[in-house]
Amino acid sequence: MTMELDLRDIQGNILRAYGRYGYPHARYFLFHIREAQWGRELLKTLLPRVTTSERWIDPNDPDNGATAERPQTTLNVALTWTGMRALDLPTITLSQFPREFIDGMARRSHILSDVGASGHEHWNEVWQNALRNKRGKEIHLLVTVNSRMQSNGDPVPEMDEVTSWLRKIGTWQGIHLLAGHDKSGADYQQAGARLVDAGNGTKRIGAQEHFGYEDGVGNPVFAGQYPPEIEAKRVKGRGKIMPDQSWAPLATGEFLIGHVDESQELPFATQPPRLMHNGTFLAFRKLHENVGRFQDYVEAQARTYAEYNGVSKEEAALTLRAKMVGRWPNGIPLMEAPTYADMKRFEAEWADIPAIQAKSGHRSPAEQARLDDYRQVLIDFKYRDDRDGARCPISAHIRRGNMRDMLDPRMDSPNPATWDGTALTNRRRILRRGLPYGPFDPDDRNNETERGVIFIAMCANIFRQFEFVLQQWINYGLDFNVGNDNCPLLGYHEHRDAKFMIPTDPDGDTCPWVLNALPQFVETRGGEYFFVPSINTLNMMALGVVDPT
Repeated sequence: MTMELDLRDIQGNILRAYGRYGYPHARYFLFHIREAQWGRELLKTLLPRVTTSERWIDPNDPDNGATAERPQTTLNVALTWTGMRALDLPTITLSQFPREFIDGMARRSHILSDVGASGHEHWNEVWQNALRNKRGKEIHLLVTVNSRMQSNGDPVPEMDEVTSWLRKIGTWQGIHLLAGHDKSGADYQQAGARLVDAGNGTKRIGAQEHFGYEDGVGNPVFAGQYPPEIEAKRVKGRGKIMPDQSWAPLATGEFLIGHVDESQELPFATQPPRLMHNGTFLAFRKLHENVGRFQDYVEAQARTYAEYNGVSKEEAALTLRAKMVGRWPNGIPLMEAPTYADMKRFEAEWADIPAIQAKSGHRSPAEQARLDDYRQVLIDFKYRDDRDGARCPISAHIRRGNMRDMLDPRMDSPNPATWDGTALTNRRRILRRGLPYGPFDPDDRNNETERGVIFIAMCANIFRQFEFVLQQWINYGLDFNVGNDNCPLLGYHEHRDAKFMIPTDPDGDTCPWVLNALPQFVETRGGEYFFVPSINTLNMMALGVVDPT
């Protein structure tokens, strides 16, 4: 049975990763609410511009049933717990929100490994002021704006128009637009996808982040997120594994509150229950990437690897990069191409794909089918046949973030009918909705250059999903039988014994390769937990009619 959602009630950034829909530019604004009446007025003003999840009209598919015009910019809203308190929501309602949301991200530093170089003292001013409870500086509301781009890659003019409009709102008597997002003291956080040359002075959207990896390949798919015909294409490798080894969408309630989750239960909701219906939680993290440190480390390790294995330095560096993440920099998974030679054969087999991807305008049915097949290969795989990590290291980044079938308690059963993935994995998925920030310059090895990723995770339960993945899977290794080793890319490495092991074929005659003394590649520069309300809930808050009785 097809799951139907009230798309007009759900904010658009929950169902869509805007960067993948032609919106490569983003700006993130943080507001403080001085008085409840002004906060309600702010919501009333924002509401007409909030982008919902309604299907957009597609000129290439006039029969898709969509009625909403594709906007030039999108706008979405989220609130902190203190923001809802600033709106004078009832005490009983506020007290029933989850503990981790009430605490806020800063008080969860022991869980999130926000210590050392990621400690609060290193965060940007806008986040530090909030932590110090500076009067008038607490973060109450997040406004995210994404925009389409002009042919030269610049944001459409509407982006600056929305920015000016929000800045004007920030001068209201009871509202304050918070500044201090970077060293320049900017009043918004800029972010944007890598743009690559498409010829004739035009640009197209690229997928690689600052370390050089293609990002955002494996976002989850949940019931009701897409029309049935699109869901059938996208669910493979992104949903949950069924006993017949097919893929099915994850339960809606894992990402939208008020719907049944993977345990066949409704997620807990505060009073009144409608307040959280069709909403979700959002974890916002600004992650600084030490690009020079990463490149220097990989190059140094590659020299030794190349000499020992008798390969070129280029092959060695690419191999080490791939083993650390689980994909080659071009997005090809190690499960499909575990060696450099395999990767080259794969590139030759799909040599027509770059031209199809770069093509502007409408693709032919044959081209689209070819591209769809390629995308399936990138995402449709399991780890059952690689339990030792000989193809993709068990501790690789993507394997930690989504273990697929690796924790299936029936993994050793000779009966395939009993293989059903694992509820543990299915209940730990998160939607990723961020973009890179800062200049894209691989030749700049200055680690002080402000660049990295705005990491946005969405889920129905911050503790069970986001915090569990970050604490137990990214920064710990017990579920992977790798002791205290953590993620080679995102893990906390500020101890001398941080390492990453690259297994080899147990039946072969080569030894595992160990990357020792991993430095800290990624550092936190700010973040907070937000709640993304439905349109109905935003209206309730704007009118001041939240009634828990």
